[in-house]
Amino acid sequence: MLINSGVCIVPQLKKGQLVRVRQGVCGTRATTAEERNAWYEKFHEDCRAGRDVWHDSAGESRLAPSQADTDFSVGKLLTVTAAKVSPKRIGMYFEGRGRYCMVLDTETGQEWMVAKRFLEVV
Repeated sequence: MLINSGVCIVPQLKKGQLVRVRQGVCGTRATTAEERNAWYEKFHEDCRAGRDVWHDSAGESRLAPSQADTDFSVGKLLTVTAAKVSPKRIGMYFEGRGRYCMVLDTETGQEWMVAKRFLEVV
């Protein structure tokens, strides 16, 4: 990413490229069925034990999270798996295609959606 007279230039990425996190960034991905089931099991156990209630402040039942987030520190290396993705790919409905890419965290083996402007090609 280059800053030129106040304009942020987004790097041109290609599948398979190695990228480095230039600025702290948050990655987002859809949760798996196993993660949602584990959340429900823990939630039901907490409700039975009296540590939690089954409803929110409006009296509606609580749902498992549909997305998971993580923070990537500056300098972390990631591999691009898709150069242009839409947030709709993980169930989010905002902004458009082209601002985000899918990257693979080689330490955890999980794929995350990240804003391209926070990455630089190695």
